[in-house]
Amino acid sequence: MANKKGCWKWAIVGGVSAAVIFAISMVLGFSLQKHTSLPGCEQDETCRSDADMLDYLLSMGQISQKDGLLVTWYHGANSKEQMKAALSSDVMVLEADITVEGLGTVNETGVPIMAHPPAIYSDNTLEQWLEAVLASSQKGIKLDFKTIKAVGPSLDLLRRLTEEGKVRRPVWINADIQRGPNVGISIGVNATQFLALVQEKYPEATLSPGWTTFYLPLFPNVTYTRAMVEKMQELVGALPQKVTFPVLAVMVRAAWPHFSWLLAQSDRYTLTMWQSASDPVSVDDLLYIRDNTATHQVYYDIFEPFLSQFKQLAMNTSRKQSYYTGGSLIPALQHPGDEGLSVEWLVPDIQGNGSTATVQLPDREGMILLDVGLQKPAAGDPMPIVRTPDGRALVLESCLQQLASHPGRWGVHVHIAEPTALRPALATLATLSALGRLSRPVWVGATVSHGSFRVPGYVTGRELLTAVADVFPHVTVAPAWPEEVLGSGYREQLVTDMLELCQGLWQPVSFQLQAGPLGQSPAGVVARLLEASPRATVTVEHSPGRGLYASVRAVLLAARAVKKTRVYYRLPQSYRQDLLADVGTH
Repeated sequence: MANKKGCWKWAIVGGVSAAVIFAISMVLGFSLQKHTSLPGCEQDETCRSDADMLDYLLSMGQISQKDGLLVTWYHGANSKEQMKAALSSDVMVLEADITVEGLGTVNETGVPIMAHPPAIYSDNTLEQWLEAVLASSQKGIKLDFKTIKAVGPSLDLLRRLTEEGKVRRPVWINADIQRGPNVGISIGVNATQFLALVQEKYPEATLSPGWTTFYLPLFPNVTYTRAMVEKMQELVGALPQKVTFPVLAVMVRAAWPHFSWLLAQSDRYTLTMWQSASDPVSVDDLLYIRDNTATHQVYYDIFEPFLSQFKQLAMNTSRKQSYYTGGSLIPALQHPGDEGLSVEWLVPDIQGNGSTATVQLPDREGMILLDVGLQKPAAGDPMPIVRTPDGRALVLESCLQQLASHPGRWGVHVHIAEPTALRPALATLATLSALGRLSRPVWVGATVSHGSFRVPGYVTGRELLTAVADVFPHVTVAPAWPEEVLGSGYREQLVTDMLELCQGLWQPVSFQLQAGPLGQSPAGVVARLLEASPRATVTVEHSPGRGLYASVRAVLLAARAVKKTRVYYRLPQSYRQDLLADVGTH
C-alpha cells in the first residue's frame, strides 16, 4: 500500500551518519521551500498554473514557436518507476491518472493515488507525485481524473501547493464528463460535480473535459455527433478557464464540421488529439485537421513513429493543402491575427462561351466571386452557370473543376443572382465536395427578402437558409439586403430582422453591407452584426458605379476600427490599394 502523508519525512535508520541526514534534509528543504521557482521560470504570466501551455513551453525555450505539434507527451506516469522514467525523459508534458485508494472496496481511504482503472492501489500517491514532479522538473502537468471521488481532495492539494508557491507551470485538469461515440452508458465523471469542484477549489487551471469514447473497427464511420459537441459547449461555454477538448484522433475528421464550430465559439478553446495504440489513424486525416486550424489550436498526443511521419509532412510548406468548405477564411486565406483587409476578392475572366469556355484568374490569391444564374437547355435539367457582366457564361461545375487545378490560396464566393439557381448550385457544390474536388472555403450568398426588407424578385431569407441546410450545409452563408430598402441606410429594424433570420444559424455568416448606405446608418451597425455569433463577419462592398473611393473612405475605416480581423472588403483593386495606403497611416 502506498504511503499517505509522510512521503517526504525521512526515518533515521541506524548506521546512517548525521551528516548525510543533514545534507538530505537541506536539499529537500531547498527544493520545497515556499515561493521557490526552478531556473528559467521567471515570467509570472507564463509560469502560472492557468497559463497557456504553449506560452509556458516557449518561455522555457522548449519549443521555438506556438505550435501544438511541437509539444511532446508522456502517458501513464503513475507508479514511482513510471514517474521516474518520465522525469528522466525529454518529454515536455506529463500525463498521469488519478483515482482513490481502494476505490469501491472496504479498504477505500479517499486518498488520491496514481493509477489507471481497473487498478485501485499504487505505490505513488498524488501528493508524492506532485512533490517529486514539482521539485525535479519543469514539465507541464495533465491530471486525468478517473473518479469524482478523487477530484475534491486532489484540488485541495493543488490549492495548498500553489499557495506555497510550488506550482510554477501550467496544470490541466482532465476528466471524461460526457458520453461519446460507441459508449452505451455513461461511465465518466459527473459533469456538474466536476466543473463545480474546479470552480470552487482550483479555478486556476486549464480544463480538459472529454467524452467517454470507444473506437470499433466494425463501425469505422461512427463519430462525435453535433449533439455531443453542442452539449459540451453548453457545459463549459460560460466558464472562465482555458479549455482543451481531448478528442480521439481516428474519429475527428468525420466530425470536423462540429469541431470547427466548437473551436470558433471561443478563443479559449483548443483540441488535444489523442490516439489509442491500435487505432488506424490516417496521416491524411491529421493533415486535414492541421490545414484547417491555426497552429496553436491543436495539440497532437500521437504515438511514434507515426507522429514523426506526420510532423515531417505537416512542416512541408510546399505540400498541397485541403480546406473545409464550411470553415473560416483563417488560416486558408487569412493568417491568424491578420486583418480582413488582407483578403482580396477576385473576379474571374471567362474566355469563350458554352461548353468550350475557360476560366482565367488574376495572378493573385483571394476569394473568387462567381455570379450564378440558371440556364435551361433544350433538353435535360436546368444547369447553374457562372455569368459575366458582358454576357459570357460557363457551367458552374466546369468552372469549379477548372479552378480546382489553380495553384495558390483561394476560396469561392458563390453569389446567387437568380433565385431558381440556388438549389441546383448547392447540389453542384455538394457533388464536387463529395468527390474531393472542392477543398476550399466556400461562401454562398444572395440578396434576400425577409421581414422589413421583403422585396419581390429575391430569394426569401428562409429559403436561403433552408436550402443550405437541406442540400449542402458546409458553407458560409452570405446574405445581403435588397438595395431598394437602403435609401436611409441600415435602419435598426432592417438589422433586427436580419439578425432574427440568422439567429441560431449553425453555419458561419458574413453579412454583406454596401459602403454607401452604411455611411447613412446609425452608429453601431457593424458591431451589432458581429455580436450575433463568434463566427459572424461583415463584408463591406463598394463599386465605382456607386461613387469614388473618397466618398466612402471614412466608412471603410470606421468599419475596420470595430474589429479589423472580422471585417472584409469587396472592392475594386484600385480602391483596395487606396484603403491599404490609408490604413498605413491609421
